[in-house]
Amino acid sequence: MITDDDINQQLDIQAQQTFRADGSDPVTDLEPIFLKSELPWRFERNTKINHLVVSNNVFILHLNDKTLQRRCLDDIPKDTKPTSSFQDVQIPDTINKVFLDPTGRLVIVSTRDKRDIYILVSSAYTLKLNKKSIRLGNSSSFVLASVSWCNRFLQTQNDVVALLAGQDGSIYELSIRDGEVIFSIEVYPVFKTIMEGNQDTLTGIYCDVKSAYEDNTNVFVVITTQKALYYFEHQIDPSRKSDYFSSFFAFFRDASLPDLKYREFPSGNAQSEIQLFVKRKSPQSQLLNRQFAWITGAGLFYTEIDPINVQKSFLERSRIIDYHIDKSLQQRDEEKPPKSVALTEFHCLMMFPNENQIRAVCTVNENIVMIDGSMASGTPVCYARDQIRDQLWACTDAHVLRYTIKDERRDVWRVFMHKNDFQKAFETCVIADDPIETTRRQRSINSRHADHLFNEKKYSLSSSIYATSDTSFEDVTLKFFALRDKEPLREYLQSVLQFQKPSTDSTQITILTLWLTDLFLNELDELRETVSSTTINQMRLPTKTKSALQSTDETFDEQNRKEKFDDIRRKFQYFLRKTEIQPCLREHRSAMYDLLSSHGDLDDLIFFAEHVQDYERVILLYLEREDYEKALKTLEPLNDYHLFYKYSPTLIEKLPEQLINVWKKKYKEGFDTKELLPAMIAYSRAFPIGKAVLDFLKFCLARGCIDKSIHNYLLSEYIKFEPDQIMKYLSDQKEDLSSITYDPRYALRLCIDHDLNEECVFLYQLLGMYEEAVETALQVNIKLAKDCASTAPINDERKKKLWLKIASSVITQGHDLNEVMEIVKSRDTDLLKIEDVLPLFPDFETIDQFKKPIIESLEHYNLRLTDLRTEMKEASTSIDDIRVDLAKYRTRCIATIDSNETCSLCEQVLMLQPVFYIFACGHYFHGDCLFTYVRRLMNRKDGENVNEANRSQVANTEQKVDKNSTKRIETINRLQTIIASGIAPPSRDMDSVQQELDDIVASQCILCGETAVDCLDQPLKAIQ
Repeated sequence: MITDDDINQQLDIQAQQTFRADGSDPVTDLEPIFLKSELPWRFERNTKINHLVVSNNVFILHLNDKTLQRRCLDDIPKDTKPTSSFQDVQIPDTINKVFLDPTGRLVIVSTRDKRDIYILVSSAYTLKLNKKSIRLGNSSSFVLASVSWCNRFLQTQNDVVALLAGQDGSIYELSIRDGEVIFSIEVYPVFKTIMEGNQDTLTGIYCDVKSAYEDNTNVFVVITTQKALYYFEHQIDPSRKSDYFSSFFAFFRDASLPDLKYREFPSGNAQSEIQLFVKRKSPQSQLLNRQFAWITGAGLFYTEIDPINVQKSFLERSRIIDYHIDKSLQQRDEEKPPKSVALTEFHCLMMFPNENQIRAVCTVNENIVMIDGSMASGTPVCYARDQIRDQLWACTDAHVLRYTIKDERRDVWRVFMHKNDFQKAFETCVIADDPIETTRRQRSINSRHADHLFNEKKYSLSSSIYATSDTSFEDVTLKFFALRDKEPLREYLQSVLQFQKPSTDSTQITILTLWLTDLFLNELDELRETVSSTTINQMRLPTKTKSALQSTDETFDEQNRKEKFDDIRRKFQYFLRKTEIQPCLREHRSAMYDLLSSHGDLDDLIFFAEHVQDYERVILLYLEREDYEKALKTLEPLNDYHLFYKYSPTLIEKLPEQLINVWKKKYKEGFDTKELLPAMIAYSRAFPIGKAVLDFLKFCLARGCIDKSIHNYLLSEYIKFEPDQIMKYLSDQKEDLSSITYDPRYALRLCIDHDLNEECVFLYQLLGMYEEAVETALQVNIKLAKDCASTAPINDERKKKLWLKIASSVITQGHDLNEVMEIVKSRDTDLLKIEDVLPLFPDFETIDQFKKPIIESLEHYNLRLTDLRTEMKEASTSIDDIRVDLAKYRTRCIATIDSNETCSLCEQVLMLQPVFYIFACGHYFHGDCLFTYVRRLMNRKDGENVNEANRSQVANTEQKVDKNSTKRIETINRLQTIIASGIAPPSRDMDSVQQELDDIVASQCILCGETAVDCLDQPLKAIQ
């Protein structure tokens, strides 16, 4: 707290000093909140500023005695002269007071001597005086004390409405248009009488709406006098064009002084003045944030106007702020109250002209935050606040000063915090361009707020606030851990958990989650044990004793414990659903399972497993509790077919019908029915005569199931319950092994085991086991065996064996010769002859009945031999014809070659010689080149044969080879000579000679024929 000695020191220093708003020591290096600067305005010599009013950047200066000057920051000067662009207006009499409307367009001036009232119109660069003065009332004693402008809430187009109050208590309503008064009326004559009776003087009037300018029906009026403050509140009709307040004050017309709402103050020598601070609470809100200050002899009357209850703001919640006048100065009457004050959002600036000093007081805790004794620019005159532009101005007798407010809230939030007004502390600690400092301040406020709530034993409220404070985690947890009730600790941990970031604080999240889980479970265990022990004690008592001892309070306590148990369980389950801990729960699922299991809380264990979608664990837990219906309900909506396959064997023994209905619902693409076979087998064991599985298998069959294992099991069920359906089932299948949907061998084994011969015959045929099919069919009837033999797609030899087997069976069983003869004569048994059947009869069987078939058989063989001879003859003739044709075609060669083709040996043009050979392989040779190459080739081949001969027969072999090679070469030479001479021997023609030569040298191509292939392992030089 700032003492009187501190103030005296500041007065001696005569310089601006800054204090902290929370009452700490002065800080010389702290930047001041209020920075003043002089406007570069110059005035003529001997000009004295007596008063200043500002609104909407329009300045009206009272200069000397009778001069008014208009200046505007928005106007652009017309020339460079400092005073030429400012217009002066001379008032006929000495000016007393000056009032400027909020728009800056209308000025009302009162004079001192003649007590006249003049109206001036302000516009760009001009200030126009209406020389006709205004006379209000019949008395010339009316002295204007105050003006309250109403056009901020009365939205008139061209008129300005104002309330003018005289010192004698008379109050007039004026409507002004273009500087002319178009309407005036005294609205509250009674108040003048009250002032006379109380010997009081009116000093100010203030009229405004209660909450927002948009709600301009509810209005209040405050009137200040030398002794008291009066408050009036009523409604007006804003739709009227004039005379708004006659009806307003008519409500108080018959009220005497005791009937009015007012508050008295001791009178003093202070110059009474009303100052306001007005702005909206927020850009989104229409409510007004207003402060009211009034200079009184007792101190500065100050209140914050509550838009909800304005009357209490003035009459009950207001307070008096001390002027901080030194007691010694007060006793000597050397220090007077301030001449002028100005309000900011959290401070009040007081102007003391006698001491040439300005003091700034924090309106929250009434501490001085600044003492400015550096008024070197002149004697302080007054403050002027521009409510439209939210600017604070002041003037001395020579200059106009601008006050710049910088970081006004820097200490105010701490003041609110020390006063335990934490809501306002939060509102005032925000720094728009410094979020880090804002967060630091908020955490500090939360720490103080949480401590305050904890000390008041409001543990639950404090727990959530501690989570966002700067109090250490350890200190807070120790505080709450010492409490018997662990709910505040749980709430605090949950609040801390809420502010953890999964990306960076995963370890903290895990620890907090497990700790909270353990706290919940411990508390549930305690309540569960309490409820259980109470129930057991009640069960042990006799009924009469129980009813006598169990009072209403005990029943109520038991019910409360159950409700608390249910409430904590709901909170625990809500905690497990929180989004921020889901990754932790999934990652540390096993730890949670262990923790829940250690407490034996099966219900919460099931809930947790459901929450993390561990449905297999849920099903296991339900099965452990033998709650099969809930297990099935958990399983039913799942699309995890693996769980169906795994747990169906267990569930089908308890809920067969319900489970099979679920199977049918789930049957679709992707549902592997064969995985249910273990469950079906379990059902068959548990219910030997039950047909539920058979019905399901029929359902699968109707839905087009083609799985072989399912069809195999269906066959086994048919065998047990509906064997007559097997043949129909087999017949409906295709008779193609690759297309049937069951295992025929498995089906055959089942049919054999259960003596289903007809079905066995069908399956034998399907498997191509026709001998077994016929053997089995003979056990049924001959007709079935005949059908098997006749339709068997096998060769004649095997089919003949089948018919012989049928005939043998007929002969063996009944010696029915007629039936045997029918088999032999049947068109389906062309392969079976009478001679094949005869050996089957006994030796003593007579031949009479077989004579005719035997003769027919012999005749048939004879005809068959005749046909074979004819066919052989025709075949010999055809062979001869083919040989002749081959000989003819051998000499024929048709080919087309290019004239530029060359010999494949000498690479000369082929047609340079008259004789050349063309091969189908594409090689061409001159005749001479071909003959020469063939001779060398023959000599080389004969030499190789000598090397391959036996060493013991070398001499003989060389002799034979030489003679053979020489003979063939001589033949070639001889044939060439004959052809060259053109004279054939007497016994031959030239064609046969040419043919013989061609057969020797041109039977095959020498480069790609067999001879060339035989010489592949020899170098080319060897045959060149």
